[in-house]
Amino acid sequence: MGRAQDLLEKAMGNMNTLLENKEFNERFKSGLERLDLQKDKFFFQSLAGLPSANKLFKATEKMISESNESNMLEIEKIIQEIDDKADAPGTVLT
Repeated sequence: MGRAQDLLEKAMGNMNTLLENKEFNERFKSGLERLDLQKDKFFFQSLAGLPSANKLFKATEKMISESNESNMLEIEKIIQEIDDKADAPGTVLT
């Protein structure tokens, strides 16, 4: 598994841990479903996905230490960026 996929898996692991937070539970479930669709794409098998995976990992770490709306919005923003980039024209599915 590539470094980007490793970081994405760690971020998703953090999000699974954060499912215990009742305030943000549904939003984490939705985010995990979206990421699950993206994780095996070429975007994360190449270096192209590394910056996004790293940003998401750091954002989830921040959310673990301080759960608040601002940190949740940052995670959702990064997930949207991942959706946009991984599904960009020319991105190869595996």
